[in-house]
Amino acid sequence: MSIKTLITGVILAGGKAQRMGGQDKGLCRVNTKFLIEYAVAGLRPQVSELFVNANRNQAQYAALCECPVIADQDCADFSGPLVGIASGLRAARTEYVAFIPCDAPVIHPELVTRLYQALSSARAEVSVAHDGVHLQPTFALLTRRLLPALEQALNAGERKVYKFYQEHHLVTVDFSTTPQMFLNLNTPEQLLSFAQHPSI
Repeated sequence: MSIKTLITGVILAGGKAQRMGGQDKGLCRVNTKFLIEYAVAGLRPQVSELFVNANRNQAQYAALCECPVIADQDCADFSGPLVGIASGLRAARTEYVAFIPCDAPVIHPELVTRLYQALSSARAEVSVAHDGVHLQPTFALLTRRLLPALEQALNAGERKVYKFYQEHHLVTVDFSTTPQMFLNLNTPEQLLSFAQHPSI
């Protein structure tokens, strides 16, 4: 059985994008495509089903990405990626769910496979990419069994992704040889720079 049949993919696009002047980050254009389209192209081949987590412009995301769009249960305050992760776990029908942010246009073609192999080998609950210096908590694979614990943490006011991960069996995966995967495009200047040098 292929690993991808066990895994749903979720692209996190539910934030305010304050550093982008409030513009919906996934719908920013980079050359001929929207930023979300880069993320879709990188993640879709690695998973059995794909969702986009978005709290605005859902119809546009659904048309662009040709997949279901899921909003957070209480999306009025744009509560952050941990809430989006919970939304993804609720929507998924597979045992595992892989997450990436919408502002990462260069996704490693074996991201999900390597995250799954590490999680499976360690019998962990969360597998997270590491860039060699920092943990990258929105590049992660979680078992869907974590949903009740995550909902309990959210109800208690927790919003920090890494803090929630630390409370469970966590394994990290070294992607230090491909640091370009963690190139987050958070500002108009970064969008322009990537548009001019997309291979960076």
